[in-house]
Amino acid sequence: MSDQITAAGVREAGAQAPPSKEVAGFYNDLSGLLTELFGGSLHEGYWTSPSDPASMAEASRQLTDLLVGKLEVKPEGRVLDLGCGSGAPAVQLARSTGAQVVGITNSAVQIEAAVRNAREAGLGDRVEFRCADATVLDYADRSFDAVLMIESIFHLPDRLGALRQVARVLKPGGRVALTDLLDLDPAPDPMHQAVGDLAEHSREHGHSPLVARPIRLEEYASLLEQAGLVPVERTDVTEHTVARTLDCLRQKLSDDHEELVGKYGSQVVRQYETVLPLLERAGFGYGVVVAQTPA
Repeated sequence: MSDQITAAGVREAGAQAPPSKEVAGFYNDLSGLLTELFGGSLHEGYWTSPSDPASMAEASRQLTDLLVGKLEVKPEGRVLDLGCGSGAPAVQLARSTGAQVVGITNSAVQIEAAVRNAREAGLGDRVEFRCADATVLDYADRSFDAVLMIESIFHLPDRLGALRQVARVLKPGGRVALTDLLDLDPAPDPMHQAVGDLAEHSREHGHSPLVARPIRLEEYASLLEQAGLVPVERTDVTEHTVARTLDCLRQKLSDDHEELVGKYGSQVVRQYETVLPLLERAGFGYGVVVAQTPA
């Protein structure tokens, strides 16, 4: 069981801490800074074309809208946002579809931000958040109409295990829409070296490695089949996301450096400043995957 928190307050349902303490610790430390850098959410931006003038915050909302649209949720639907971050995508989903949304994360700091976002949006009656372990979903079979996973699956130790959990909690015909890091390089050594450097950076700051190996988009065919899910879409959106997101983050860190240090401290800001070059060198791709349970 896990703690459940809504905009109305906190309800205890057995206070067992999730096991992924390293991921939780990372986001507890950096969530405030990351939320500001990413414009309110904690994920990549999506630009429709090279001439799209969207800011980081606008592009981040565009990515959420892209994924939400693929879920095909009806107003009476119930959606699980698995790895809800600061709650911005869950709030956006509830507002745009009218659905009930349950968001889970194992970061207490993120839960506080998510509850605050739901309250400020006036959606506390339709959005709730739980501090929970995403690897063992504490929900009944067939209890959700859709599952949203934006940049959460690569934090989990087992993609297939996560997808099987998703398939279990989805109703017949229910959809999951997710994003994942892609391995785009046919010669894996440069990317694998960069992943190793990111892991070493995490260890230097007291965290275990936070990102699973990038995956080739075609590998999802087998993963979805083994999980009991029917593929709907697999799309490489790297050109719409990665480079401009990194540019926006770098620019924000440069333009607002003193302000960010004042808010979050020089150690936190420096920690993320050292991550950016590693992310650029890794050359990750970015993919969107949509699947559904058999009707």
